[in-house]
Amino acid sequence: MTTRRNTLRRTLRLPVSLGRRLPALSADVSRGGFQAELPQVFLPGSKVHGFFLVDQAEVAFRGTVAWAEAGNPQLSIYSRIGVAFDALPERIEALLSAQDRRPKKLKARAKK
Repeated sequence: MTTRRNTLRRTLRLPVSLGRRLPALSADVSRGGFQAELPQVFLPGSKVHGFFLVDQAEVAFRGTVAWAEAGNPQLSIYSRIGVAFDALPERIEALLSAQDRRPKKLKARAKK
């Protein structure tokens, strides 16, 4: 089952702590939520809380696991989860707004 994204996602690799016990790394962040890579997997519908580490400051969040994909520890493949924010943290909003103001990079065309 696929879901349509309502917000633009930005590739932001931020350290994440879930419940101050489980380290993870964000793969992308949007105003609606984020995707994280971590050793364990959560069940969709689980409530989660924790913080992002942004410029050495903890930015707290609360959310719900929207989807989960189990990894394979024997192959060193981390699990992935998608978390929908209960409310967008102000510091994340500011970070995304700064990203929105950055000029878009154009792909260089191949020379003929």
